[in-house]
Amino acid sequence: MEDVVLNGRYRLLELVGSGGMAVVYRALDTVLHREVAVKVLREAYASDPAFLARFGREAQAAANLQHPNIVTVYDVGQDGDRHYIVMEYVDGQDLKTLIRQRGQLGVSEALDIAIQISSGAGHAHRMGLVHCDIKPQNVLVNEDGWAKVADFGISRALSELGLTESETVWGSPVYFSPEQAAGEPPSPSSDVYSIGIVLYEMLAGSPPFQAARAAALALMHLREEPPPLAPLNRQVPPQLEWIIRKVLSKEPAARYRAGDQLAYVLDDYRAGSVQQTGVQFPDETLGEPSSLPVEAGFRQPGADALGETPGVADRLTTILAVIAFVAVIGLVPLWVLVYRAYSASPSEPPSPTTGILPTQAPPADIVSLPDVVGKSTDDAIATLHSVGLRYVVEERDEPDARGGTVLQQRPPANQRVPADSEVLLLVSSQGRELTMPHVVSYPLDPVRAGLESDGLLVNAEHVWSGEPAGQIIGQQPAGGERVQAGDPVSLTVSGGTDVPIRLGALFADLFTLEHARLAQAVYRPGDDIALTLRWLPHSETASRYAVFIHLIGPSGSLVAQRDEEPGQPTSAWVPDRIFDSQHVLAIPKDVPVGVHQLRVGMYPSGQPGARLPVTDPGLTTAESNSVVIVDIEIRR
Repeated sequence: MEDVVLNGRYRLLELVGSGGMAVVYRALDTVLHREVAVKVLREAYASDPAFLARFGREAQAAANLQHPNIVTVYDVGQDGDRHYIVMEYVDGQDLKTLIRQRGQLGVSEALDIAIQISSGAGHAHRMGLVHCDIKPQNVLVNEDGWAKVADFGISRALSELGLTESETVWGSPVYFSPEQAAGEPPSPSSDVYSIGIVLYEMLAGSPPFQAARAAALALMHLREEPPPLAPLNRQVPPQLEWIIRKVLSKEPAARYRAGDQLAYVLDDYRAGSVQQTGVQFPDETLGEPSSLPVEAGFRQPGADALGETPGVADRLTTILAVIAFVAVIGLVPLWVLVYRAYSASPSEPPSPTTGILPTQAPPADIVSLPDVVGKSTDDAIATLHSVGLRYVVEERDEPDARGGTVLQQRPPANQRVPADSEVLLLVSSQGRELTMPHVVSYPLDPVRAGLESDGLLVNAEHVWSGEPAGQIIGQQPAGGERVQAGDPVSLTVSGGTDVPIRLGALFADLFTLEHARLAQAVYRPGDDIALTLRWLPHSETASRYAVFIHLIGPSGSLVAQRDEEPGQPTSAWVPDRIFDSQHVLAIPKDVPVGVHQLRVGMYPSGQPGARLPVTDPGLTTAESNSVVIVDIEIRR
């Protein structure tokens, strides 16, 4: 990338991230000689005075947040039309990437990360800041498992300006709290809800609510309960699921009030769970949170401030311990019966006294999962329906992918699964819309870097041209057209006159003119034009053919021509082998100046009126059974 130093201090080293709101660079603070992350706002936000004012105030407030689990904000500034924020550089990856790589995290690791997120959010809540957009993409995790929450202040500035419905700002609203989905202002408990969604995703491998449309997701947050975790991850204890269900309560007042409280509850649970020796209850015991048992060493949240005196607490503890002991001893016979029922061989029927009769499901039809990666969402859904499979769509912000394309499927292709199984489709989200700039006449490298930083897919084709090598001479889409991040952009770039002129023109199904070589693009009257043509014959022929070269003037009239057989006659050409023919055309001294056109054709020797027809012009155009080679300029 080009050498950019913002305000003479922050040298941009490499692009490390790109989102709808900003692009992020790894940079060097040349004053303090340390690596930093610089987030440069995109033009749509940098040109909004109301947003910039709010952004400045929120970023200054975020700069006061000093916590080990929050990405520190160092500086906020402006360099020309670039508005940027300088932050601590975290050498790691975002939590979303970690979940994609691992599928499910272990209970201990997920708890540790959730506690760190909650601690960081809790510190901000005490300082009067609400994040508004806690999601795995905004949590950075280094190799040591240290988690830091990013983008405090930025999301708040966006939400305060009423931009919460923008896909550009929020991405997929998978992590909305119900009140945010209803359009109400967020609060610390809204962040708590979002942390609960993140914790659920770490344990299950996917969020609890998924839908193709943002409106459908909002309704799920408002009305639906999350699917039980235990069937998705057998390692999740009931008590932890009780906490998560409380965190995901629809009413803010039913959740923990702020991040600090959630961090305390999770840490308290983790400390107590290490000492747990009680029986793990089967999944069927999961009901409403109030119906879940409380094991020794686990304090039900909200019941840890009873106000007992030490003596009363000790006596109560003793009584509860005796009751628990008797209850555990009483369960021993039940354990024995359950163990016998589940350990019996397949041919041995279960004992009638157990009361446990496994349900035998009828055999399901088995289908092979089709490969839908790379297809559009609609095509992928149709393919899955055709083999009797259901689907769930989750959007992913993938700057280098075209919107609406399937990036990944779970389970993967070719696995055999029961019919009516559910397949998760990870689909690239529709990128933000922007205006294609006019880039013709600009050098390729900086233009490519800028377009790619906007999430566009750049394809550059180098062609023969008299323009300086590396200069853009054509573009598609045209400047001023609306495009989306992830869309392809084709740039035609001058390769100078050293590259061949690709043609691919077919004459009478006998010969293909593969390409031509021309050493220059500008001539003077009286100069010679040296032209090399490369031919590919497709069949043997006993006939000899001549090649004609015409120079067509600015007015469309013929000003010079050369007719001759190739140095090696066509009757000696071998099919599917390349043969070159060199030709020299003299430019008359009285030729008019301006842009002239070189054309080439063939005819049987001695029969100039019987030109071979152009059956396929290939990459050029055909006129009067001749093909256009290139335009040249004649100057005096």
